[in-house]
Amino acid sequence: MNKFENVDIFASLGAIMRQNTAFYQSDFQIDKEIFQKVAASPAAEDKTLLWLSRPSGTHCFRESDVFLKDTAAHNTWRFYAEQTHDHILAYAVTITDSEDEKMKGSLYELDYPQHFKHVIDHALPADTYTLFYEKGEREQLAKQCFDAAPEPQLGKFERFEVKPNDPEALRYILQEEKHRLDKLPLGNFKEHIAALQDSRIESEARRILSGLQTLKEPNNPNTTHFMVEVSLYFTQLASSKDTDRLLAILPFKTLTLGNLKDRRCIYAMVAKDENRNKDIRKPRQSIRAQLTKNKEKAAPKKAANSKNHDLEV
Repeated sequence: MNKFENVDIFASLGAIMRQNTAFYQSDFQIDKEIFQKVAASPAAEDKTLLWLSRPSGTHCFRESDVFLKDTAAHNTWRFYAEQTHDHILAYAVTITDSEDEKMKGSLYELDYPQHFKHVIDHALPADTYTLFYEKGEREQLAKQCFDAAPEPQLGKFERFEVKPNDPEALRYILQEEKHRLDKLPLGNFKEHIAALQDSRIESEARRILSGLQTLKEPNNPNTTHFMVEVSLYFTQLASSKDTDRLLAILPFKTLTLGNLKDRRCIYAMVAKDENRNKDIRKPRQSIRAQLTKNKEKAAPKKAANSKNHDLEV
């Protein structure tokens, strides 16, 4: 896990999303609105959010809400780990500067399967809602139902927040979270995106390979090939170069990608006579990448600049 400092938050999260979220990318527009709202808040605890990318959408919550039991934020953060097998990319995000359409800050990688367990172990009970209206606010017990109807004295309903039973305990948890995240090593964001791309392609290759090896008999209509459907999530996100790399690391001479009549899916097909008991190939480094790496090794070291542009997107 790494941290990435002084990045363009929207550009960086957008780049992460495009490596994992194939459908409902419009969710990210809602996330941007949440970021803009909390950026305008004077409360320090509002400046850290938890964000996740899943194959069909994204979510963004205030960190403080995730650590309060029975809130929508807490339940949703747990849901994708407890109830689905979705591949989740999760990050903590701190806002340091906001101007016009741009927002600067830091991203912190989260190990989502571990983090959601951490949330379960440390989340606090909360039994009070604060309801905000255009002319004031009121409190009520969380167990009591409420709607978004206007109040005669307070006017139009705007939003609500959950209050912890022990505010000091929540502040302590958030401080500990900050200290833990600050200790993460500094990473290179461009390299991080490249690693996510590599992982996405390799995961799809392994899924296809496993599917082909599991088949007992050829399953195409002419019974001449073994075939496995290429994931819709992969095809939605993949560039032509991604597809070329997928084909390059699958270890079959007769491998082709194609459609079947009356089916919109793309299939990976291997001739029935080919040996399928193989492992994926390790991708060879491109000549350009090798030359760049050798050039960097040979170049004399320069004095460090005050601003690290490699962390910007």
